[in-house]
Amino acid sequence: MRYRLLLLDAGFTLLAPRRTLADALSGVLAEDGHTVTRDELHAAWEVADRWFWDEYHRPGNDTWTDDGRIDAYWRRYHARMLDELGLEPRREMLDRILTSQFRADAWELYDDVLPMLRHVRDAEPAITIGVVSDWGSNLHEILTDLELDPWLDFVLASGAVGLAKPDPAFFRVALDRADAAPGEALMVGDSYRADVHGARSAGVDALWLDRTDGPSLRALGGHVPGDVRCIGSLAEVPSLLGIGIGIGSGSEERVPRGAGP
Repeated sequence: MRYRLLLLDAGFTLLAPRRTLADALSGVLAEDGHTVTRDELHAAWEVADRWFWDEYHRPGNDTWTDDGRIDAYWRRYHARMLDELGLEPRREMLDRILTSQFRADAWELYDDVLPMLRHVRDAEPAITIGVVSDWGSNLHEILTDLELDPWLDFVLASGAVGLAKPDPAFFRVALDRADAAPGEALMVGDSYRADVHGARSAGVDALWLDRTDGPSLRALGGHVPGDVRCIGSLAEVPSLLGIGIGIGSGSEERVPRGAGP
């Protein structure tokens, strides 16, 4: 099928954190004279991660539709980690943790992003490229800092739009922006619930980007749908857009395993 619109998620699709959560948190704690082990950090992260996914899958969760709620969400997430480490989640400390993780220079592009965007941008007829992401209004600043503006036709951040994935209305905003029909669009993202299920609910085709050795069952609520089209790299996107062969190796379609990560 020949698509006219490519929609891309941001976090862990285009953008990777320059520092791991453990490194960022350890750095802030060290500034205050606190030393924690990797095992302690991992145990605290597991508790916070369970809370994250329980809250993420909560029916009616509208966290990602508002910048203030997004900020409060991440503060609660990191406060749970600090509680598990036996540390008081002081506002000043949470400020520094969030700043270290969400400022513009805290992110970098995956190696396959620019080659893919160049390949898609060279396509004839032209393909519109947009970002649709559950993120705060600062997303555009981050993408601009990473010099992605020339490659993107529009950026929709949930905190700015007031809609969030998997709400089909969020995807319809993207379709309207590109003046495209649902069947002319392809969504690519790393979350089944947000990106694949959300896009399909709006009539948009989708690819699940799985950069790990296997899909996250926790993120899926323990279920891996058998009909998901899964890719391991953005290098596979151009050929699946119908604009010729992909870039790099491994352009064949993969099917996610159902046995866990």
